[in-house]
Amino acid sequence: MSLYGRLFHAAVFPAWERLRGRPTMAQLAELERSQWRSPAELEAEQGRALEALVAHAYRNVPYYRQLMDARGIAPGELRSVADLRRLPILTRDVAARAGESRRSTGEPRCVVDKLTGGSTGAPLRFGFDLGSEHWRHAIKLRGWGWSGYRVGDRTLYFWGPATTLPPPFSKRAKVAADRALKRERYIDCTERGEAELSAVVGEIRARRIERLICYTQAGVDLARFIVERRLRDWDDVPVLCCAEALHPADRRLFEQAFGPEVVETYGCREVMMIACECEAHDGLHTSMENLIVEVVVRDGDEERPARPGEQGEVVITDLHNYGMPFIRYANGDLAALGPEARCRCGRGLARLASVDGRVAETLRAADGAPVCGILFSRIFSWSDALARTVQKWQVVQHLDGSLTIKLMARGDVDAEAHADLRRSLERYLKDVPYRTELVGEIPPAKNGKQRTVIVER
Repeated sequence: MSLYGRLFHAAVFPAWERLRGRPTMAQLAELERSQWRSPAELEAEQGRALEALVAHAYRNVPYYRQLMDARGIAPGELRSVADLRRLPILTRDVAARAGESRRSTGEPRCVVDKLTGGSTGAPLRFGFDLGSEHWRHAIKLRGWGWSGYRVGDRTLYFWGPATTLPPPFSKRAKVAADRALKRERYIDCTERGEAELSAVVGEIRARRIERLICYTQAGVDLARFIVERRLRDWDDVPVLCCAEALHPADRRLFEQAFGPEVVETYGCREVMMIACECEAHDGLHTSMENLIVEVVVRDGDEERPARPGEQGEVVITDLHNYGMPFIRYANGDLAALGPEARCRCGRGLARLASVDGRVAETLRAADGAPVCGILFSRIFSWSDALARTVQKWQVVQHLDGSLTIKLMARGDVDAEAHADLRRSLERYLKDVPYRTELVGEIPPAKNGKQRTVIVER
């Protein structure tokens, strides 16, 4: 880090946060201490926070008061993750239908209102209070800090477009000044043609960036562009991958383009950072002080906790959003639970082994059995022939069950690659008709994210 970066991180940024009345630095310091506590100590801390949250929700949130009364649950009876399972899972559809009944009628109230459609296309309005906003910010700084990130690094964000109307001029000026002081440069990742990617490379060189923070697949496109054209003429640049899963083949591309320090993060708009890799790169540590993260296997009306390594639905309880609580909220993602053993980094925070896509990306076999869309990420990583010839891919399952597999390739896709694809499909999606389609481009969605699996509904 440069002298400016060290001074900004150590003095200017803390002073600025104090001036704004934010407890960011105190919370960050506490989080940096608490991460080393034992799993049992962290779970006890979660229990205390859960009990306080549920008491508030019962007193002030009509939706939860009605739900708990209907089930005969008193607020003080929910003190642990095991107790929490007495409440049903809150799906996105249920949360949307509940509407304002999920909003607190007492302090603290929502001060921030958001709208998310996620990757499912189903919009959800939600909000959170000021205390929750502070927690989110401190949690992010701790997680990103595991990669060496510090506020004041020369940072390039290859990021999605704004999702709201342009703010007033005064707000834009404030944001611009804030980014200039922090040395942050934002580039919209939606367009990824040769001219756009060349411009990003120009920014990397001109600014001598110390950090790249990106939508994962946007960063992959940039890394591929750099590697294939042999453009790298800079020292190692740590990369933080956000908003989309990071697959093994993606990591290799990042390492070639930017160096060995590639970190996967996992979050969602509703609660922000859920989990992040540490320097051991052995799973993603969950933000236990702020969230309870369950991985749940559902079979009809029955549910059970996933076993270590087993894939299930991500279910989240935000311990500090009192303004519009999310309690046992299924955000639509799939993940595998990490091992129970403590990470070799020494932190006591629980881990996810992997983030494996979305429930909405679950394909159907010929007999109707579900097949996780993450399968194709593994197929295109496992097969050397496919990895060698296919730059980008997208799978669409149509209403009749058939598949269209779009391939953006380097020239022709050879017979070996087609044979590997056919063998994989015969093994995992036997009797599902499919066709391959060579395309010149697979554009991202309007939000800048790359949809690799699409299931027509």
